[in-house]
Amino acid sequence: MPIVVILPKFGGKVYSKTMTMVNDNATRFEVTTKKLSDIVILVTTQGMLLGRKGAEVFPMAANTSVGFTQVDISTLYFKNAGAGLNGTITVLGVEK
Repeated sequence: MPIVVILPKFGGKVYSKTMTMVNDNATRFEVTTKKLSDIVILVTTQGMLLGRKGAEVFPMAANTSVGFTQVDISTLYFKNAGAGLNGTITVLGVEK
């Protein structure tokens, strides 16, 4: 009896967006629902705080990254870790 191998089906478009802070307010990364199956978040230039609105508690230093799976990126808020230190955040992911 032959062995049948079923490979996973790949799908989804690549999502990529970069934002640089222009003030010290918490900023929503996307304003409408954007569901991603896998993402990598990269912080550059200055440290950032990530989290939900009013609870940006996850610190990320400049030139560090973190990954997530199965997330609606529109629920992510970020802000400068220090006043006036305008950081840049890039998200690379796979759209559902």
